[in-house]
Amino acid sequence: MASPIDSGSNPSLAVENESEFDMEWSPDLDPDDLRELQAAQQDPSKIISSLPRESARLGYYSTVCLIFNRMIGTGIFNSASIVFTNTQSIGLSLLLWAFGAILALAGVIVYIELGLTIPRWPFGPNGEKISTPRSGDAKNYKPVFLATCLFGITFIILENTAPNSVSFAQNVLDACHAKQTPGKIIAIALAANTFACLLHAMSRKWGMILNNVFGTVKFFILIFILIIGFIWIDRDVANTNFDIKTSFSTENSPKLPYRYAEAFMFVLFPYTAFHQINYVISELDQPRKTFPRASWYGVLTVAILYTAVNMIYAAIIPKKELFTPGGIDVGTRFFQLTLGRVVTSRTQLQTIFSILKAISAIGNIIVVTFTAARVKQEIAKEGVLPYSLVFAQNYDFSLGRFLRKTSPKAHVNPAYSEKTPVATIALHWSLTTAMVLAGVLAIQPKPYSPTPAFSFLTSVFVYNIDVLCFTSLAFGVLCLRFSRSARWANKSEFKHPAVSILAALTLFVGCLFPLIFIWVPDPAFKTLTRTSNLVPWYAGQTTGLCLVAFSFLYWVGFRTYISIRSAREGKTLHVKREPKFKHDSGGLTQILEIVTLQWRREVGMRLDEIEEAGNEFRPEVAPPAPDSITTLRRYAAAEQGGSTLELERPAIYENMQRQSVVRRKPVAYELPVL
Repeated sequence: MASPIDSGSNPSLAVENESEFDMEWSPDLDPDDLRELQAAQQDPSKIISSLPRESARLGYYSTVCLIFNRMIGTGIFNSASIVFTNTQSIGLSLLLWAFGAILALAGVIVYIELGLTIPRWPFGPNGEKISTPRSGDAKNYKPVFLATCLFGITFIILENTAPNSVSFAQNVLDACHAKQTPGKIIAIALAANTFACLLHAMSRKWGMILNNVFGTVKFFILIFILIIGFIWIDRDVANTNFDIKTSFSTENSPKLPYRYAEAFMFVLFPYTAFHQINYVISELDQPRKTFPRASWYGVLTVAILYTAVNMIYAAIIPKKELFTPGGIDVGTRFFQLTLGRVVTSRTQLQTIFSILKAISAIGNIIVVTFTAARVKQEIAKEGVLPYSLVFAQNYDFSLGRFLRKTSPKAHVNPAYSEKTPVATIALHWSLTTAMVLAGVLAIQPKPYSPTPAFSFLTSVFVYNIDVLCFTSLAFGVLCLRFSRSARWANKSEFKHPAVSILAALTLFVGCLFPLIFIWVPDPAFKTLTRTSNLVPWYAGQTTGLCLVAFSFLYWVGFRTYISIRSAREGKTLHVKREPKFKHDSGGLTQILEIVTLQWRREVGMRLDEIEEAGNEFRPEVAPPAPDSITTLRRYAAAEQGGSTLELERPAIYENMQRQSVVRRKPVAYELPVL
C-alpha cells in the first residue's frame, strides 16, 4: 500500500542551478542541504515538499479572511431554523448559540496551544526538542499509525464540500426561480466543486485572492443583516419573545435530550471551523505571530456576529412562526419582514436572499478545497495511503506552465508558477462528487428538495469531524496537563495552564453532550430534522461510526499488508520526514521537507531483532551524542550574540536526525514525537 513511487519527474536541483526554487531559499540553506536535496530528487523513494515562497505566504488579513470565509457559510441561515424548531423556546435557542460561541472560543485556545507546540524536533540549545508549527491540523497531534488512520481516512472521506455544493446549487436555482430537480442540483453542485478544484490546482495566488474577496464580502453580509434588523426591528415581537417570564418556557419543548443534542450539533456546524488555520500553519507568514492572533480575533468576531444575528432573528420573527413544525426558512422570513418593507416584489426579495446564500456557499467551497487538500497531503506523507508519494508531492499545473509552453520566451511572474497539491485536490474532487451523488440520489422527497440531503450530510460531518475529533483532542490535552510524566507544562508554548485546562474542559464537556445524547431516542421524533421524514433519527451518527469502523479496518489491512510483505521480503518499511528550517523572528520556520517511503533490508539485522516499542508502537528516541550537544550550545550562544552558523546548523540537524531513529517491527518510523 505504501510502495515507493517514482518521483524522478521532478526537475533536478544542483547547487549551481539558478532555478526559481534555489533563488528563493538558497540564502537559508548551506551546500550540504542543497546536495542532499539534489540527491533526494534523484531518489525514486523520496520527494521534496516545498512551502510557498516568502512573498506568497498568508499574511494577517488573508488568514483572518480564511476564517471568515470558512465559518460564515449557509449554516447561520439553515441552522437557525433547526434550532428554534427543535427547542420550541426562544431562551433555550439563544443559550445554545451562546454555548456554541463559548465552545468555539475554548476550542480555538486548545488548537492554538497544539498548533504552536506540536511537532517538536531535537534542536534546542541542550539537545531538547523545540516546537516547529506545521500544517496538518489534528493529524500532527496523533502521530502513530492507528490514530493516523482513524483520523486520516475519516478526514479524507468527510472533509469535503458536498453539503455546501448542494446548498449552492439549491440557492442558484432559487435565485433563478427554476424548478429544483436531482439532475440540476447535481450538475450545479459538481460544476462549483470542479471550479474550486481547478482554481486551486492552477493558481494558488488567485485562490487566495478569491478567498480574501469572499471572506470580506461575507463579513459585510452579516453586518448588513444586523443593520437592516436594527432599522426594522419589531418592538412588539421583541418584547414578547424576550419576555423573561415566557422566553424560557419549556411547556412545548421536548422532554428528552435528543432534539437538544441535534440542535446543538447544527449550532456547531457554523462554529466549529475555528481550527481552520491549523490546516495550513506552515503557509503563514511568521506563523508564531500570525496564527494565534488571527485565529483568536477572527473566531471572536464571528462568535459575536452570530450571537447578534440570532438575537435579531428572534426580535423580528414572531415565535409562533419560529416554532412551526418542520421549521420555516428563518432567513427568508427575516428578509420578508425587513427588506420586504421596501422591496415589495417577493420574487426580487427571494432572488436577493438566494444570491447572498449562494455567495456564502461558494466562498466556503473555495476555502475548504484549499485547506482540506493540504491536510490530505500531510496525511499522505505519513505513508498510510496507496501510492503515498504521488499524493504527498506538489505538481506544476499552474497558469505559468501553460504560458511558458505557448510562449517559451515570455516572462512569467513566479507568483503564477507555484506548484500545488494537484493529486490531493483530485482526490478531494472525487470524494466530494461521490458524496453529492450519494446524498442527492438517495434522498428524494416529493415534491423534490435538496434540503434533506443537506441535513443528512451535515449531521454525518459534524458528528465525525467535529464532535468525535474535538472530544478526543480535548481529553488528550487534559491528560497531558494532569500527567506528571508528560511534563506538558514545560513543553507547551501556551504559558497559561489554568486557561488551557479550562478551555480543554469546556470543549470536552460541550462536545460530550451531543456525542452521548444524540443516541437517546425520542419516540415523538423518529426522523432527522428537516429531512421530510425520510431519514431515521440515528442515520447521521450511525453513518459516522461506520466510517470510523471502516478506518479501523483500513488500519488492520494496512498493518497486515506491511507484516506480510516484511516477512516475505525480509525488509522494513522506512517512513521518514526530514524538514529543513530557516530562522525567523520567532524561531524555526519550516521551508522544505524530504519525505522518504522506502522498503529497505536492515544490514546485519534479522527481522526479529528489530526493536518493537510495544503494542501501541510508542517511539524510542536515542539521546543526542555529547558532541552534538556541545555544538548545539555553541550555536545557541552564537545566536544570542547576533551571529549565525549557517554552514554548521544543517550538519547539527543531520546528526540529530541520525540519532533519532524510531524502530518498529516491521516499520521504521522517523518522525517528531512529544
